[in-house]
Amino acid sequence: MCYLASGLRMAEKLTKRVVDAAQPGTKDTILWDTEVRGFGLKVTPAGRKSYFLYYRTASGQQRRPTIGAHGSITVDEARQIARRWSAEVFAGRDVSTERQERRASSTVIDLCDRYIRDYARVHKKPRSIASDQSLINNHIIPLLGKAKISDVSRADIERAKLAIRDGKTARTREAKKRGRSIVRGGAGIANRAISLLSKMFACAEDWGLREGNPAQKIRKFAEKRKDRFLSEEEVARLLVTLKVAETRQSESAAAISAIKLLLFTGMRSGEVLGLRVRDIDIGRGILLLPDSKTGGRIVVLNEPSRETVERAMKGRELDEILFAGANGSPIALTRPWYRLREAAGIDKTANLHCLRHTFASHSVMNGLSLAQVGALLGHRSTQTTLRYADHAVDAIRGYAEIVGSALLKRKPA
Repeated sequence: MCYLASGLRMAEKLTKRVVDAAQPGTKDTILWDTEVRGFGLKVTPAGRKSYFLYYRTASGQQRRPTIGAHGSITVDEARQIARRWSAEVFAGRDVSTERQERRASSTVIDLCDRYIRDYARVHKKPRSIASDQSLINNHIIPLLGKAKISDVSRADIERAKLAIRDGKTARTREAKKRGRSIVRGGAGIANRAISLLSKMFACAEDWGLREGNPAQKIRKFAEKRKDRFLSEEEVARLLVTLKVAETRQSESAAAISAIKLLLFTGMRSGEVLGLRVRDIDIGRGILLLPDSKTGGRIVVLNEPSRETVERAMKGRELDEILFAGANGSPIALTRPWYRLREAAGIDKTANLHCLRHTFASHSVMNGLSLAQVGALLGHRSTQTTLRYADHAVDAIRGYAEIVGSALLKRKPA
């Protein structure tokens, strides 16, 4: 075998242990496999590891197509592909040239389809997949869909970012369920689209569809932090409004109970609306969430939330969704929330998620530490809870004032 110019050359069967232990050098390092001729691993000085197959064409030309990046593909999967390619080469085909031709004709639309199929559906939750698909359909495909994957440049990504921010993809479109859907632009949407594009092109690199990620390290727009929470007066008005709605039956009992649970527990709306009766241990006063945003977690019920859950459970079977409509699917809370919010005299900046901020903010203001609040909210990272640090300072300032006042009242003996 003719080895290509590289760093350290080794020959042994490639296994996960061998690949994981491979260290980068000052130039590309090649590790050759003894089981499949021409199959190898390249380790770059930056530590990136990728599998390839080296071969010669029928006319004697050297080829070294990349199979995939270690991590996105296992060594055993890469070896299987190498075997298949070797068989095709033996039959007289030029695998590398054929792949380059396919790559040259592949568009961003093709990349979007493969990203959803081979990455999002494997690694993400349904709600995140739906969010990615929405960004793809509403912004990425209209701006970049017809471009060749290999041709997309950093300048193209920058132009797309500005177009989304400036509302060039914003529109009102038909929607089957509710008659119409409003597609919005803005800085926040642009930032999320750039993050998604960066992930998609990283996958494209791993899959051998192009070299380099044009969306990597694109500077994002500054966004105002949306930490809106209800004041004590707003909470009081909301509770009165919920009580009136319950008495008059102007909103469904399920919607009223779900909004109460959001307020009293700080749970995410997806966690509340996906809750099933089997997830509730009312005897211990806990909810056992099998798959929240940060994985499985336990939510401890306080007295008002326990009472709300207990009432909602009545007449429900174990496998039923707790807050379900007539068809057994989770209810929609957005429109009931809009009506109840207006009735309570709360402005439109308060969305459903602000109930989670309300629970967190009032927890901190009532003396809980940031670590305790993070545990209540199910935060995986302490960095996430730091957004409530200002409230902790306000609470501590209040305690300091109490001590200061007490000291001033001291009289000499």
